[in-house]
Amino acid sequence: MKNSKAIELRSLSRVLEVYRDSGKVIGLCHGVFDLVHPGHLKHFIAAKKNVDILVVSITADKFVNKGPGRPIFTDFQRAEFLSSLEIIDFVTVSNSLSALEVIEIVKPKIYFKGSDYEDLSKDATGNIIEEKKAVEGNGGYIHFTHEFTSSSSLLINKFFSSFNSKTKEWIDIFKNQNGLEESLYWIDKISDLKVLILGEIIVDKYTYVSPLSKSSKDPILAFQSLNSKIFPGGTLAIANNCAAWVNEVRLISFANLNDSYLTDASEMISKNIILDTLDTQDRPSILKHRYVDTLSQTRIFECYEFDMNPLNSSDYDVLRFKIENNIDSYDVVIVADYGHGFFDKVIVNSLNACNVFLAINAQSNAGNRGFNSILKYNNANLLSFNSQELQIEFKNKNLDYYEIVPDLMNQKNAEYAILTLGADGLVVFGKNSKLEHVPALATKVVDKVGAGDSVLSISAMLASIGAPLKIIGFIASVIAAAEVSRIGHESPLSVVELKKHIKSILS
Repeated sequence: MKNSKAIELRSLSRVLEVYRDSGKVIGLCHGVFDLVHPGHLKHFIAAKKNVDILVVSITADKFVNKGPGRPIFTDFQRAEFLSSLEIIDFVTVSNSLSALEVIEIVKPKIYFKGSDYEDLSKDATGNIIEEKKAVEGNGGYIHFTHEFTSSSSLLINKFFSSFNSKTKEWIDIFKNQNGLEESLYWIDKISDLKVLILGEIIVDKYTYVSPLSKSSKDPILAFQSLNSKIFPGGTLAIANNCAAWVNEVRLISFANLNDSYLTDASEMISKNIILDTLDTQDRPSILKHRYVDTLSQTRIFECYEFDMNPLNSSDYDVLRFKIENNIDSYDVVIVADYGHGFFDKVIVNSLNACNVFLAINAQSNAGNRGFNSILKYNNANLLSFNSQELQIEFKNKNLDYYEIVPDLMNQKNAEYAILTLGADGLVVFGKNSKLEHVPALATKVVDKVGAGDSVLSISAMLASIGAPLKIIGFIASVIAAAEVSRIGHESPLSVVELKKHIKSILS
């Protein structure tokens, strides 16, 4: 930060100490301030009237939970603009979801928030309550300004939207059909569901590399290995997603529990997940290792570590017992068939005979391409697939999806189907040839791994309680957009964050 007003957070305490020792009153305003409008300016003016030194902290880009395409302006640009305002004395960037760290460093006498935050009973995140405690713990108090208010999201959507004209048109129609209220209603309604997840546990490892040059001895490129990260993948990621939206989740799977990288991934799992895992000590856990160019965030190479042989008969007996002993206790069963050995014929037949809401995806990937067919399932309530999986299934690149999918639903007695089409969005199919095409809401694609799993997760739960097709498709598209905007499955999109994304898009 070159501007003298813009100071790194770690240095701010020392700078402010001089003013504090001389008896100056220090105030703090905190927010995203993505698009500064008259409401923000009046908020700053009201704050400055009460203090000698006004500090404004802004949320760093990676912690902004405002939905696809946000923030519009980088934290550097936002800090630079705010620094140009005479009324503000210092600007800093907060690398956190809340203002707690900033409060502990600034120790403001007064912490200013707008009147829309005054009703603490509506503080869904709990951040304002915790921030109030932190301010009071340092001898200060919170003050709510009652000035003209506006919405950055509303202005951004109107004048700076990153969506194309067709997507904006769809959003406007959806918004005018009470899309916001309906979406929030159905999200709340799934919270009491009990979800059972079946399928392979996968650990995703991302190693970041930097290109060097061509090898001197072979016609290959050499890379410098920088650092690696472990993420929960496969059904671990699905379970984490579901656990962010509902209270009870059970995952039945297999893995080698002695694998250190599995331990690392399991530490990122939500506490409300019951891991019902068969310990297969004779085979490694499934690891998918991706090498990523650190500059472009592009994957350059991928390596699978897994045993392609089926489990032994005694292991299948244990898995079948676990499934049959639990399945009737759950409202929704999500089958994530990655084609890596979990589902034998007997388990498939058992699922075909069950009476609970069953959502199924049989994924096509590098380890099973052309050999993992969704056609083996005959009793799914919801089928999920992407366009490429259907092309492989029917050995045809030029499918009429609007004819093929309803025919497949009739053949398999399915009530719903979800077809993801990448940049063309997704289509939700329902009974009686009803369908809803929802545009893609992603404005930034970093990593597509796991997007289909997140769509399967939320679609299964919403469909199980009878949500309208348009609601299923919209919420699924919002979640997919969030998923592809970041590397790996570091953290699921919580209910609070999901609602923020939805409100931002529909403002």
